[in-house]
Amino acid sequence: MREKPKMHTCCMCGKPTPNYREYSPLLADLFNKSGYSMCDEFRRKGRIQTEWENEQSAERFLICPYCESFIDDPWQYEEDEDEIECPECKRTFKVEISTVRTYTTRRRIEDMPDGWNGGGF
Repeated sequence: MREKPKMHTCCMCGKPTPNYREYSPLLADLFNKSGYSMCDEFRRKGRIQTEWENEQSAERFLICPYCESFIDDPWQYEEDEDEIECPECKRTFKVEISTVRTYTTRRRIEDMPDGWNGGGF
């Protein structure tokens, strides 16, 4: 006789499910629980959503999520744009553009003390 699986509650919809996944010890401490349960329906919906979006996250290059071609001149797009058209496949996709700022600082030569000859500090 086959043993009945232990039932849990889906964290998304509240339906009973035998699916249970344990967190790593670090996440278990962080969330203060040992794991979570998600029914087959929500697991399927999540997988479909993730596969459909084909998200290319935090890339250094602009990549079309449909044809996966690299967009040659990404600097032509502004940070406030949220959709662009791929030059290759002509499909429109969502985009989040962020710019990383870096700084270089140096002393001004005119502020150096009198008699300074470029030697050590």
